[in-house]
Amino acid sequence: MTDSCLIINQSESVNNNTQAHGEKLLKGFLSDLDDLNHGGFSGDNDMISALFRIVVNILKLIGHLLSASRTRKISAKAEVELLVKRGNSPPEGDFRMNISGAQLTSHWDTATGNTYHGFTTAALLSYKGLDESLNCCFDHLETQQKQTYKINSKVVTATFINTETTNLKKPIKLTFSHLKKKNEKHMCVFWDPELDGGAWSTLGCSTVSSRADQTVCSCNKLGSFAVLTVLCDTGVCRPTLNFCTLDSKP
Repeated sequence: MTDSCLIINQSESVNNNTQAHGEKLLKGFLSDLDDLNHGGFSGDNDMISALFRIVVNILKLIGHLLSASRTRKISAKAEVELLVKRGNSPPEGDFRMNISGAQLTSHWDTATGNTYHGFTTAALLSYKGLDESLNCCFDHLETQQKQTYKINSKVVTATFINTETTNLKKPIKLTFSHLKKKNEKHMCVFWDPELDGGAWSTLGCSTVSSRADQTVCSCNKLGSFAVLTVLCDTGVCRPTLNFCTLDSKP
């Protein structure tokens, strides 16, 4: 009995130390992220893509160090929630993550992927103010649809322990609160680092529903996402003049 109690106490001590170490790393990471985000990234698409890659890798690294099933941290420029499931067999069922301005719903088998190492992690992180820096990266969207756009949500990064980040068997659902209530058309976008160093794309994401205060997205990949307001939906946009000119009738 005494030996059993000792083993339990040692196990609890290890878990507490692991959680404390993971939270310390997470706190330090958010502090560094605040410093990076303080100056903004306007016009530097390559740096934004590099930032998103670093965030994904570090969240995966920190995730398995946390023993608590749910950990949430808030800093000056970011908010993050991490989930951890441990056990002899892969977790099953749905899960949900909530942070200010965004919610993610998915399945544990999607988060786990094809290989299970005794634990599964998921993370959702939002950036405060990054939407302002990324309002310049719509070139590919404008080329396709001759419209102008403005980010109307927080930018978020979603990552799982699953190494397959594209063509997920089950899409994730992201619900974004709008920064400003607008009865305009909204669209869900994904940050594609392969487009000229990084730009917004609709590839792999669809808009499930939208109303004045929120938009629901379905995406078959992991990465960084946002919601755009379509500024000119009925004519040809002239971004430099900031108004729409309707096509003239013959």
